[in-house]
Amino acid sequence: MIPLYILGLLLRFGPQHGYQIKKMLEEQLEDFTQIKLPTVYYHLEKMQAKGLITAHSDKQGARPEKTVYEVGEAGAAHFQELLLQSLKIEYRPTFDIDGTIYFSDSLKEGALAESLSAHIDNLQAIIAGLETHCNETLGYIPAQYRTSAKIIFDHHLLHYKAELEWALQSRNSLIEEAKK
Repeated sequence: MIPLYILGLLLRFGPQHGYQIKKMLEEQLEDFTQIKLPTVYYHLEKMQAKGLITAHSDKQGARPEKTVYEVGEAGAAHFQELLLQSLKIEYRPTFDIDGTIYFSDSLKEGALAESLSAHIDNLQAIIAGLETHCNETLGYIPAQYRTSAKIIFDHHLLHYKAELEWALQSRNSLIEEAKK
């Protein structure tokens, strides 16, 4: 997915240097991507080697020279392939906590319920932050991007809310079981 994001940003916003790409990832896609700067450069190098993007040096004034990347024809075609490929939705999530729950009889009594309580608090904070960010974002982005932005925010909010519901039910089940 990282090449999809990089190619998409370069196609939408034009030639950029690596740090600019990273900043755009953070500012515009942080709610659903977590891409580190070294990873951006790694993928830029791989895409350049494949002929998907071109690079040239740019020096402005006394500032250090920077490498600026631009999408070529092959990169634009590859971006379209990646978009279509990602529409083939295969959904089968795995959750590390399921293994812990399976072996929860090895935990100290109450540890699982305590962990779920902390998870609930964390999820509630994430949901509140995401809802705030959604409202802020929808208020300033251009109208042609609002529907897709809302769909993305809703996708993540629904997943977090489903996780919150599961965590609340699970913790309550553990508390009821402990009372017996």
